[in-house]
Amino acid sequence: MDSPARRKSTRTRPSKPPLSERAVVDAGLRVLRREGLDAVTMRKVAAELDTGPASLYVYVAQREELLRLMLDAVIATVPLPALPAPPPGDWRERLAGLITDVVHALNAHPGIGRVSLGSIPTGPAWLDLFDRILGLLLAGGVDRQRAAWGCDLIALHIGAVTYEVAVARPAHGDGPDALQGALESRHAQASIEDRLAALDPARHPHLAASTAELAAGPAAARLALGIEVLISGLARS
Repeated sequence: MDSPARRKSTRTRPSKPPLSERAVVDAGLRVLRREGLDAVTMRKVAAELDTGPASLYVYVAQREELLRLMLDAVIATVPLPALPAPPPGDWRERLAGLITDVVHALNAHPGIGRVSLGSIPTGPAWLDLFDRILGLLLAGGVDRQRAAWGCDLIALHIGAVTYEVAVARPAHGDGPDALQGALESRHAQASIEDRLAALDPARHPHLAASTAELAAGPAAARLALGIEVLISGLARS
């Protein structure tokens, strides 16, 4: 009689990478880049790691904590000015460059900037970032109270700009969802342009005369203007 087939030993199966907080965060970022922020659930992140959702709670208490950790991981990729505070001569240029780098890092992970809205992040990388932002404002001679409030304004601007980019960006991938997302994005843009073109000059004379300017300009130029207005306003005595 033939001997029954032996079950494959678990010792011969490929071992899964060990779980850790960093592994869970990285998996969450992969899901985010592929499917968007709303798709980042504990179940999907667990599937990305080939494990069950319950095993994630050893490292992350809940989805909201995971999102905060993901935000901080993205912020940690942005190079920061060295301590102590830089000389005041080029503080505006350095601050504008730093804010721009943060926006670009967040835009590479569409939707993650939304996590910073509604509550003040307190992750290590976020605190490091705004310590440097505050230092640059103080180096430029901005009053400490004004500079502190300015940090809040800068954080809100970063969150709002990156959230708008995420909303406007079509769905990821090449399947039906991506096509639908692209069609919806184009339809929304066309709808805005149609509304502007149909404005009554008697009721909205300034908007009607500025339709071309309202719709013009690359995103980089709009971002630069927002940052310039923020910094110039804070620098005023």
